[in-house]
Amino acid sequence: MDKTLTLFALGALLLAGCGLSGDAEYQAGYAARLAGDDDKAFAHYLDAARNDDYPEARFEVAEMYLEGRGTRQDTGQAISWLTQLANADDPQWSRLAHRQLGLIYRGDYGEEYRNRRKAAEHFRRCAGLGDADCDRLLALLSPPSLQVVAAGNERGGAGLPGVNIYARHAANVYKIVVYEQLGADLAPISVGSAIAIEPYRAITSYHLLQAGGVPVSIDSRTGNDAVQEADVRVWQVTRVDPRRDLALLTLAEPVRPLNFTNTMASFDRVRVGERVFAIGAPAGLDKTLTEGIVSALRTENGVRVIQTTAPITYGSSGGALFDAEGNLLGMTIKGVQAGGNFNFALSMDEVQAFLAEPE
Repeated sequence: MDKTLTLFALGALLLAGCGLSGDAEYQAGYAARLAGDDDKAFAHYLDAARNDDYPEARFEVAEMYLEGRGTRQDTGQAISWLTQLANADDPQWSRLAHRQLGLIYRGDYGEEYRNRRKAAEHFRRCAGLGDADCDRLLALLSPPSLQVVAAGNERGGAGLPGVNIYARHAANVYKIVVYEQLGADLAPISVGSAIAIEPYRAITSYHLLQAGGVPVSIDSRTGNDAVQEADVRVWQVTRVDPRRDLALLTLAEPVRPLNFTNTMASFDRVRVGERVFAIGAPAGLDKTLTEGIVSALRTENGVRVIQTTAPITYGSSGGALFDAEGNLLGMTIKGVQAGGNFNFALSMDEVQAFLAEPE
């Protein structure tokens, strides 16, 4: 045996007796994962994870336990490894571990581990370590809600001029374009509006979404045609109610919080003849203001709606109807211009009832 082969054989014996170093185990696990061999990848990552110097290996082990790749699915084991990482001194891996633990306790990996208090604590600690998206995840743990104008707060007088209503609330109403995937391209299938009611949630009309697709909005703060990547918001449809023609949207990606409004006046306090303002995107023209009065208060199929002369056309569905004090009265849903000017908004009482229903 020549000298090279002898050294190689000796090295193999040493590795067999002592095991690979943490770095070598991690690299071997990475190579096995790239080769599609999850069993080998898990074995190497597990060996590397026993070394305190390889938090990335511990995270990989936890992920593989969560997904059941290369080993049995075991959420309890994943929690154990993630807890070690979360309590370690490395802020990067501690942040990632807290985020993943928050998702587990949110219920993303089964009802058995759902615990809102623990989820909130992990998201809070993750946010404290600099992950802005954990602020979003923390906010979304609480159910959405609206603030009702106090009964003693009588609405009356001339109210605010339209210019003030627009200045205060135009930023709260977003144009929504729903796209479907056609091969490698995206094609718009509907256009409407949405009212942001929380920093990361909005309401819109169900009929805009009933054909499927992905809702997208563009929120350019510059007022020009140049769209930045940060201006594009992709939404998830969280819940729908076809009877009320209502849907709840949640921001799907970590982006800056929404400008929102959530102060509403109850249906029984709306008066026929009072002045109202609608903001939406008629014909796709974003943030358009129209004015009118309340024409009638109606109930259709058990759903309370407000009839108004404020014009509502295609693209306005899902927009906002405000009173002269700037309180939300309803979400605009349809308009009928043939033979007259009949427009309708879903009462915010219906929205409030929808938000209060269990998921």
